This record gives sequence, C-alpha cells and structure tokens, in this order.
Amino acid sequence: MESLMPFLFSSSSWPVLPFWLLMLFWPRARLTARVIGSPWIVAGPLALYTALALPRLASLLPAVTHPQLASIAGLLGTPAGATLAWAHFLALDLLAGRWIFLDARGRGLGRWVTTPVLLLTLLLAPLGLGVYLLATELGPRLPAIASGLGRLRRWLAATHRPLARITIASTALFVASLLLALVDHRLVTGAPVWLKPAKFGISVAMMAPALAWILDQLPRDRRLHRAGTAISLVAGLELALITVQAIRGVPSHFNYASRLDGALFSIMGVAITGLWLGELYIAVRAFRHRFATPARTWGIRLGLVGALLGGAVGFVMPRPTPAQRASLRAGQPTPIVGAHAVGVPDGGPGLPIARWSTVGGDLRVPHFFGLHALQILPLAAWLLERRRRGARTVVALGAGWIGLVVVTFIQAMRGQPLLAPDALTVGLALLVLGVGLAIAWVVRTGSFRISVDPRSPPIAARGPRPS
Repeated sequence: MESLMPFLFSSSSWPVLPFWLLMLFWPRARLTARVIGSPWIVAGPLALYTALALPRLASLLPAVTHPQLASIAGLLGTPAGATLAWAHFLALDLLAGRWIFLDARGRGLGRWVTTPVLLLTLLLAPLGLGVYLLATELGPRLPAIASGLGRLRRWLAATHRPLARITIASTALFVASLLLALVDHRLVTGAPVWLKPAKFGISVAMMAPALAWILDQLPRDRRLHRAGTAISLVAGLELALITVQAIRGVPSHFNYASRLDGALFSIMGVAITGLWLGELYIAVRAFRHRFATPARTWGIRLGLVGALLGGAVGFVMPRPTPAQRASLRAGQPTPIVGAHAVGVPDGGPGLPIARWSTVGGDLRVPHFFGLHALQILPLAAWLLERRRRGARTVVALGAGWIGLVVVTFIQAMRGQPLLAPDALTVGLALLVLGVGLAIAWVVRTGSFRISVDPRSPPIAARGPRPS
C-alpha cells in the first residue's frame, strides 16, 4: 500500500478538478448549476480519505483526540499521512468553493467577484473564504463607508494639515510594518524587528488626529499652528529613524553600539523632547481656554496632562541600569545604555504584542496609559458632554486615569510586573479607586461645581486658521 502513495497523491486532484473548472470558466451554464448543486461532488476525495483512514484508525484517533504538535507532525510527515491530509484538503476546499459559488449566485454577484475569490479558494481555501465573507459583509455597507471616507477626507482638508499628513503617513507605516513582519522574521531584543515601527506607527496615528481635533477647538493663531507643525515634524523624524534602524536590524532605542547608532538615538531624544514641549504649550493654552462644554474642557485638559505624564516617563528610560553604570565606570564597551524594563534585562519574557515584562518592572506600562489619555479622556468627554453631570464624571474619570499612570509608574520603578502587584501596589490602586469613587459621590450629590475661566473667549470668537 505504501508504494501506491505517490500515485494516489498525484492523481487525487483529478476527481475535483472538473468541478473547479466548471465554477471558474462556465459559471452561468445550466450544467454547472446542476452539477455544483449536488454535495456529492466531493465523493472522490471522500472515498480516498475513507480508504486511507479506516485501516489507520488505531494511530489516527489518539492523534486527533489529544492533538500534540509532535504527534501531528509525525503523522503528516509520512507519505500516507500527507496523502490523507491532501484528500482532507481537497474535499473541504471544494465544499468551501461550492458554498461560495452557490451563495454568490443567490446574491446575484457577477463573475468579477466570484472568479477571483474562487481561484484564491482553490489555492488557499481559508483566505478565499475569508475574503468572500468580508466582501459580502462590507458590500451592503459600501455607500455608508464611502460617505464616512468622504467626511474623513473633508476633515483632513479642513483640519491642521501637517497633523493630518503625519496621521496618514504613520497609518501607512503601521500597515507596511505588519506586512513586512510576515516575510521578515528577524528578532531584535527578542521581539520581531518590525514590531516597534508598527507600535510607534499606530501610536502616532492615534495621537496626531487627537491633537488636530484639540487644535480645532482652540483659538486659531500662529503659535498654536506652529506647535502642531513642530509636533508633526518631530513625530515624522522619530518614525523615520525607527524605520531605518528596523531595516538595519538593530535596536532603535538605547543603542550606542556604533557612532551612527548613538547619533540616531540622540536625535530621537531631541525630537521627542520637542514633541513633549509642543504638547506642553498646547496644554497651557487649553487651561486658559473655555471649550464648547465643561465636559469637553476637562476631558481635553486632563487628557493633555495624562499625555505629558506618560511622555515624561520616556525621559526616565534612557538612564543607565546599575549593570550599565558599572560597565561605564570600568571603561568597558557598553552598547546599550538605558532600558524599558526595571530589575531585569530588556528582551525577556513579556506579554503578547505589548512585550511588557512579566518578570520585572516595565516603564512602558505607565508610558502607554499616559500617552493614550489624550484619546480616552476627550472621547469620554464627547460621549458624556450632553449629560447633566457629564463634566463632573469626566473629572472623576480623569483623576482615576492619571492616578493609574502614577500607580503603574511606582510599580514599574519597584521592579514589579504589571500582573504581579504586591500589597503596596494594590493599596495604592485602591487609594486611586477610592479617590475616583469619592469624586463620583460628590458628583452624584451635586455639591461639586466645575467652572471654567470666564475670561477665555468662546469658540465662536475664534479667528480663521493661519495658512
């Protein structure tokens, strides 16, 4: 029987090929409709699978009832196992193609949709099925999606243009990094080389439109416009340098392995300082301005405070660790100066995607929570601003969020993983929770009044945006 496996494998595709040809090249023929309408078109691979599986049930059942990578790999690594799996693929791929063909006919979809999807399903069935499901889900919503894209395009044209451009560029970097990660499997400090450009890309893609929206609420003068432009330029420079280091396959942060690496990291440090100072200026102006509603006022103000705190955490990361200080004092080569982790080396065990350390402290935790206060708190304000006590609720949420940044910073500096807090960290978290609940109670009783600076001009008094 084993000697027949090469023949069975090479000839197993022939029984399903005519049905694929009918669906691909003669989809409108009556014969195609009649033939594909029967589920028994998979009889060929089913028969082959049955003939191969029944004599091997004693070895197959343990492998499929308690699947382990080693046992499945061993099973598929034999000629009989590979032929068995191929018959499995042929049958189920054809059933998936049949369902797509019949469902598309029922929806009245043309060949320009079904033929490429069926061809993809023939080659890579899960991808073809996924593309078809996505297309049929999005199809009825295309007018609404087009309308939303139109509104987005108009907003990008009307808002702060440099921030709009860096939003588009950072989104493109995020998508490109994900695609490159599929083909480039290099690692840097234990993480995929394109993970850092992807994370920074999506972070800037969230930060820039939030700042553009805030600038739209503020008086439109040249100083604010220049602050937004400066933030856009230094963010773009930061992304470019991180991408260059990813292409080179070396760490982008804390890297002094060569003069070039040290110079690039120093430039990034200057750039991020400029970005932080730009946000500080916008925050000062926000605290002197009255926005459309009290909820929006406090959501923007506290969101900027959180972002400044999160950004300030970044200035702690380049400090040398004790081991690095000892190496520097001894005059030894020290290619890495600074770290995200506290108490453990960077690149150790970490949480999925974020890579936050699971064995030591990690300054990226408060850094993350702080930076994204810029989106969370203004969004909460936008959702709550029409409620009677919306502003007070936003203040309570903002106090809790900023408290979270402070608590996770203290936890990280004490060398504790995020998911393994000790009694002190839990106590601080409970204190923050208590402060938030106290503010919420004061809000509920109505004894807390939030006001804004009456000297600040209303939104209607803003002038035209500078060019």
